[in-house]
Amino acid sequence: MEGVYNINNQVAKIAGEHLLITRYVAEFNKKLKDRDQKFFKGLAAFFDFLEKDLLAHFRFEEVVIFPASLVGESTYGNVLMVMTLQKEHGILESQFQSLKSDLQNLKMTQTPLTNETIEKIKLFFDSLKNHAKREMTDLYPMIDANAKSKALLEIYAKELTDISSTANRF
Repeated sequence: MEGVYNINNQVAKIAGEHLLITRYVAEFNKKLKDRDQKFFKGLAAFFDFLEKDLLAHFRFEEVVIFPASLVGESTYGNVLMVMTLQKEHGILESQFQSLKSDLQNLKMTQTPLTNETIEKIKLFFDSLKNHAKREMTDLYPMIDANAKSKALLEIYAKELTDISSTANRF
């Protein structure tokens, strides 16, 4: 893969996570169709793992990728796209927290996973997959097509890495 996927390690990791999301959602839908009970029992643990990574992913996009996109190309269409993607982050985060709470309650009460909760999880994963696809097909190609956006992305990512490295030393 070219462009955004090769800018620096952190940007490449974030960009690559979109592919992992789409693969996981496909796997979830297959397990859902097969009603794989072992898979469903592991969902609470998966949500614990996802919480840290998903929120870090959103924050990196909001602090590095979205600003580089907007400063590099501040057309109406690009501003609207980034605003929509950022709004989706908030919606997805809210849905995620609600589902995580539901799964924790079911686990604490040792209640089986309900069809309603499974459907809510499916809708969340479908929304997450669609969001990731929009970023891959719309946002990243737009950044790749704009030299200023790509240069800013590299600068912002390096600055964030430098700040993180400094903070980790304390």
